[in-house]
Amino acid sequence: MIETQNIQEMLNEIPLFSGCSPDVLSRMAKIVVERDCAKGEEIYHAGDEALDMFVLVNGLVSFTAGSGVSHLYVEKLMKRHMIFGWAALVPEHPRRLGSAKCLERSQLLVLNGDRVMEILGSDPQSGFVVMKRLCSMIASTFIDRR
Repeated sequence: MIETQNIQEMLNEIPLFSGCSPDVLSRMAKIVVERDCAKGEEIYHAGDEALDMFVLVNGLVSFTAGSGVSHLYVEKLMKRHMIFGWAALVPEHPRRLGSAKCLERSQLLVLNGDRVMEILGSDPQSGFVVMKRLCSMIASTFIDRR
C-alpha cells in the first residue's frame, strides 16, 4: 500500500496535476484507490461508463481508440506515472472513447472523476489549470492521427 504522502508527491509530478495547490493534491491523494492488474487484464472498453481516471504507477498499459471516422485510429502505450481514462473528467462525455489493457502486471491509482471534479471545484485556480491541461491532453491524443 502506498502512503498518502507518496501519492500526493506522485500526483504533483504528473503534468496534469502539477502546480495544483497542496490542499487539492492532499485531498485527491486521500480518494485514491489502488488497483493491481494482471497481464492481459482489460481495464475498460470503448463505450463503458467513464467513472474513474487512472494513474499508472508501474507496468505497461495499451490504449486503443477508433472513431466513427474510418481514418482515425489511436494507439498509445502508457508508461510510469502517465494518466489515462480522462473521459471521467469530461461531464458531457460519460462513455469511454477507447479501450485500455494491461500489457504486463501493472499497478494503478484510481481516482473517481466526480470526486476529482468536486475537489477541483473547491479551488478554481487549480481547477482552471487542470482543465486547461486536460484540453491539451485530449488534443494531443487525437491531432495528426489521420
